[in-house]
Amino acid sequence: MTPVIVRLDNTILNRRRVANQTSRKLRVAGEPPAGQPPGRRRYVHGGVPSSTTLRSVADVRHRPSLAGAFALLALLLVIALVLASSIGATDVSWSAALAGDVTARSILIGIRLPRALLAALVGATLAVAGVTFQSLLRNPLADPFILGVSGGAACGASIATAAGLSRLPGVVPLIAFAGACGATGAVFLLARRREYTDPTRLLLSGLVLNAFFSAVILISFGVSRQSDLTAALRWMMGTLFGATWSDVALLAVLVIVSIAVLAAIGNDLRMLAFGEDDAKSRGVNVERVKLIGFITASIVTGAAVSVSGIIGFVGLLVPHLIRMMWRRDFRFLLPLCALGGGVLVVLADLLSRVVVTSSELPIGAFTAVLGVPFFLSLLRRNR
Repeated sequence: MTPVIVRLDNTILNRRRVANQTSRKLRVAGEPPAGQPPGRRRYVHGGVPSSTTLRSVADVRHRPSLAGAFALLALLLVIALVLASSIGATDVSWSAALAGDVTARSILIGIRLPRALLAALVGATLAVAGVTFQSLLRNPLADPFILGVSGGAACGASIATAAGLSRLPGVVPLIAFAGACGATGAVFLLARRREYTDPTRLLLSGLVLNAFFSAVILISFGVSRQSDLTAALRWMMGTLFGATWSDVALLAVLVIVSIAVLAAIGNDLRMLAFGEDDAKSRGVNVERVKLIGFITASIVTGAAVSVSGIIGFVGLLVPHLIRMMWRRDFRFLLPLCALGGGVLVVLADLLSRVVVTSSELPIGAFTAVLGVPFFLSLLRRNR
């Protein structure tokens, strides 16, 4: 009797062992364990939640921090706008303007407020363009100015100055915008090779065109009139002097449209960050995404540069700071970078007006003071 009992015990143990192995395989494949209805929750080995479940839990945990990031940056932007519109060479208050004081209303509503809003829009534009170029090229050092977009706008403005067109209102910004669009087309065509856009060729084309634009700018300044050089140099260093409500309305429309377009391809840009081959395997039309993203970011950059001049390092500095503090997902980077860029340029414009009371310093100088050390740290980190 004893051998029979032992054989029966061994048979039962073997069946239990096979059942446990089968259950583990089903759990690895994502099937629920016995007794649990299907479709409720996916399991892996040992009953641990799958990667999909963990990802959804992580997203839920990140939501409060993202909401806090939006709220914090929006609050900082409102504070910066209030400070920029309240502080200046002339001591006026919003209470006097709301009470009907004509001088206070003309200064606050006619000069300072549109300038502050335009600074916020320019900063948002440059930051959004910067994060787009970095995602497209998968290069942390990509920037609208490195790719030659701003150089094309500056080249157009310098040619208009040399031709004596700077005295006509609205002509220099229009020609600067045309120059930015022309530079965008030239860089994209130079980077195309057999229906493929090489990110490395994009950067090299931008660098070469920047050198060419710099030569054209120097020649244009050499033949320009002395009376026109002051305004041209001030524009080259970045200034928001003479901002109008029409500039604010036009740039606001372009910013909203560009963010909407980039958000529509945001998921494809997020896939592109893992590599072009991986994105293609997931069904992403890589060349179409490159074309839409590059043209959208370049056009809106040209519009911003045409009204503000060259304000460097915003598109490089803000996206990296946002990534370091919050999220790397492109869909969340767009609005966060827009808010952060607005805060940076509004505060830089405020400092340019109040640091020296007798004159107005260039905005690009203050952004460069922050951007150059950060740029060098990125170069050192990527060595």
